[in-house]
Amino acid sequence: MNKGYFYLFLTVFFFSTYEVVGRTLTNLVNPYQLNFVRFFIGGLILLPIALKNIKSKNIRMTWQDFLLLVLIGLTNVVFSMSFLQLGINMTSASLSAVIFSSNPLFVMIVASFVLGEKLNSTKIYGLILGIIGLVIVFYKQLNVGGNHLVGIILLVLSSITYGIYTVIGKKFTVKYDSVVMNSFSFIIGSLMLLPILLYNKYPVFNLPAKAIPQMLYLTVFVTGIAYYTYFLGLSSVNTGVGSMVFFAKPVLASIIASIFLSEKITIQLVIGTIVILIGIFIVQKDNIAIFSRKNADEET
Repeated sequence: MNKGYFYLFLTVFFFSTYEVVGRTLTNLVNPYQLNFVRFFIGGLILLPIALKNIKSKNIRMTWQDFLLLVLIGLTNVVFSMSFLQLGINMTSASLSAVIFSSNPLFVMIVASFVLGEKLNSTKIYGLILGIIGLVIVFYKQLNVGGNHLVGIILLVLSSITYGIYTVIGKKFTVKYDSVVMNSFSFIIGSLMLLPILLYNKYPVFNLPAKAIPQMLYLTVFVTGIAYYTYFLGLSSVNTGVGSMVFFAKPVLASIIASIFLSEKITIQLVIGTIVILIGIFIVQKDNIAIFSRKNADEET
């Protein structure tokens, strides 16, 4: 068995458990504190590898690079992940995982403006299909109102801002690799959460004893190890195949949420998830084909 598939399996498993574990921290850890600890320590875990990669490539970071890292950290850690955790607290783990996993749809929209990538009729069709899937997933829950409705809006915003982060990150990784980007942006983004924590007098590192196991898991495994195993997996597996593996996240997360949180897997969730995944596949089909041809050319 190709060890790359094993690394990717570990990555998808860890990522799929995030919403479930994050849900157990509702009313235990403030979402901003959770993200600060998670990304600060997770960034430090990746830092030795990042510094080694910079040294091996003999690259000097410019002020423009640093400012781009600040923007990446702001978009991902401060906005997207905060929206996600707030949304998880107000809704459910399975719903959160499905909505957040729709972010490739928004990557396409942002890339058309920032990177000048063309929107052809096929991609537009995939986008429309994906949005229909999103509506199917949560339309019945809109009647709940209150915090639940706010949570759904925050989850959609999380997916959109993660799409922006992904596109901006592509510009940075032209010069540096993804480990460098994630390590530095994680640390910078987490430090940008400090003013929010201090202003609101939230604790920074002080955690309830019963929240420590979950926080260790999210920090070490989901944020630190999972990102590293993802890069290891992509180094020995076709990139197109690697990106397809993440289609399993909303399905796996819903199953885990059903087992450990007793969340019901509704017919709307199942149908909506399938429609979203079809939409994402249509949107990413061209990119997957390009990656596959590129890797095939490199192997021959």
